[in-house]
Amino acid sequence: MLTSSERVGGWHVAGTGATTLSTLLTARAAADGDRVALTWFGFRAAAATTLTWAELDRRVTAVAAALRQVTEPGQRAAVLIAPSADHVVAVLAVVRAGLVAIPLPPRSPAAIADAGPVIVLATADTVAATRRFLSTLDTCGHRVLAVDAVEDAPGFTEDPVAAEDVAYLQYPAGVMVTHANVVANARQTAAVLPGRTVLSWLPPTDPLGLLLAIAVPIVSGRSAVLVDRRDLLAEPARLLADPALRDIGTLVADTDPDLARLLGALPSDARRVCHVLAEATAVVTAAGVPAGQRIAIVDPGGRRVPDGEPGEIWISGPNIARGYWQRPEESAHVFCALITGDDEPRWWLRSGDLGFLDESGELHVTGRCADLVAGHYPGDVEATAAEAHPAVGSATAFTVGDAHAVIVTELAPGVVPPARGEVERAVRAAVSAAHELVPHRVVVVPPGGRPPERARCRDRFAAGLLDGSR
Repeated sequence: MLTSSERVGGWHVAGTGATTLSTLLTARAAADGDRVALTWFGFRAAAATTLTWAELDRRVTAVAAALRQVTEPGQRAAVLIAPSADHVVAVLAVVRAGLVAIPLPPRSPAAIADAGPVIVLATADTVAATRRFLSTLDTCGHRVLAVDAVEDAPGFTEDPVAAEDVAYLQYPAGVMVTHANVVANARQTAAVLPGRTVLSWLPPTDPLGLLLAIAVPIVSGRSAVLVDRRDLLAEPARLLADPALRDIGTLVADTDPDLARLLGALPSDARRVCHVLAEATAVVTAAGVPAGQRIAIVDPGGRRVPDGEPGEIWISGPNIARGYWQRPEESAHVFCALITGDDEPRWWLRSGDLGFLDESGELHVTGRCADLVAGHYPGDVEATAAEAHPAVGSATAFTVGDAHAVIVTELAPGVVPPARGEVERAVRAAVSAAHELVPHRVVVVPPGGRPPERARCRDRFAAGLLDGSR
């Protein structure tokens, strides 16, 4: 973990004694008030919105003071504001007021029903629409506060909160992230993030978006530049030519639907591909390297496996969240795992991800535990099926219904089609011998007839579109 004397990207990283983003923001405004803290480029915007550290701190204080007048510490406040500087102000103001923030897209009925906020934050031009939306929900009503229509509150005094108090809830799962969690993950991320300016195209409602847009800049002193994803993908050269985006650094989630396009749009020395998990606040690894966290690969019995072998990824560190909102039993199972035989007992987070650690300690994520085929790793079953008959080019294994194993085999291009049933019998025999697994179905499709993505393959099978011809 970084100390106050260590530097990242040329800027001082906040010391370990600071407990909340709000107290860090106050210190940042006092030390660097005239420096730019945040720049927001809206979609096709002719001009950007810019806030210095002092301006951001002043606006946060004003909204926090307004919240304090109508709420009690520990209550929850939903932020229903589109990505913008106002959304950043709102989240930080909720934290400064001693409330629990719930950053959400403008229409999120299920999350609001689950979290039960006592107040909703909007902007002046969306208050009416927000109230109409809230009126459709089965609630007793909510106050709505326009964050851009409050007066300054220079005499406001922030009440102290404990580092282990919940700072915000991350939906859709309702992950409870404490003040200590988000500050720790921001420090961890700052240590691996290139550049002196943080670039983000993700909304603050996204775990990585909140970290890049709010937490990392405050902790590290870097300026944040928030852009619209559509602009970045459509005209990256024009956008990145802006002086505000010099010497940038950013993280791209390995599950981002636009991963390939984003990597092509961004300079290679300015970005890192990272693995993101809401239960770990956000960032787990960057470029495959654990970001200041402990990683273990564990078999179904809760024991570590040797390097290079696959298993479930378990994580331990100060960034691991407290649990799920109002779901204590599931929280205990997911967040309080113990590794069998460990000499140093500690809580581990069951990530639900499958992967392995190579000899250099780099983490490779290969799928989800939900992809397991009757308790077997799908890659192992697929490899066995692909080698079961010379005519098989590749295979996809998955589970449907009540743990029924299905294997979709695709014939290799240019091979002479075998006799009907020949491939199916070979695959069943090979999988049964190697894994003691009897497939519910073995489907044989012609070359090019199998979607490469496991989820799509499963969906097409469930829809009856992969019956096969042999």
